[in-house]
Amino acid sequence: MGSVEFLTHSAERIGGEPFAPSLLGLDLQCLTVLERSLLAVKPQEGCGLLLGTGLRTPRLRLVTLWPACNAWKKSDWVNDALGDLETRFVLDPREQIAAQRWARVHGLEVLGVCHSHPKTAPEPSTRDCAWAEPNQLMLILSGMRELRAWWLGADRHPLEIPIEVWENHTYAAKSSHPKSEPVL
Repeated sequence: MGSVEFLTHSAERIGGEPFAPSLLGLDLQCLTVLERSLLAVKPQEGCGLLLGTGLRTPRLRLVTLWPACNAWKKSDWVNDALGDLETRFVLDPREQIAAQRWARVHGLEVLGVCHSHPKTAPEPSTRDCAWAEPNQLMLILSGMRELRAWWLGADRHPLEIPIEVWENHTYAAKSSHPKSEPVL
């Protein structure tokens, strides 16, 4: 097992390439944790991993957020001398591995990453798209608490995905699903 455990989160998708989902669902408690975690480090960019279900289906379901430390250091990126913790983020690979292991034990998948844009709109930057793993979800939260979801396909072109928020662990009235499960 040794080397298999150290693959990046794209290994979670063995068995088929995910396609762009048409909807992201999460409950109000998960949304609250996500907002608080990402904005806690403002004015720096906050970041985390998104764990849930639904890869390779039309509907993604975000179950929990794995908060992560922004490990970006200017010295690590010689070609990006203008960046700083307020405009860049990097996830520590050790946190990614820990999140993958935890997700597997709990029957979840790593859906993608989230991060904040403390001073700009919640839209993926050119760098966000270039540095992100393809075929994954990207949630971006602005400093004004505007949250938007994006699917980054194999071509690294972001496609916006609608977000549905449920209250009290139940789907919103517009959904035909009776109930979601509790946030872990």
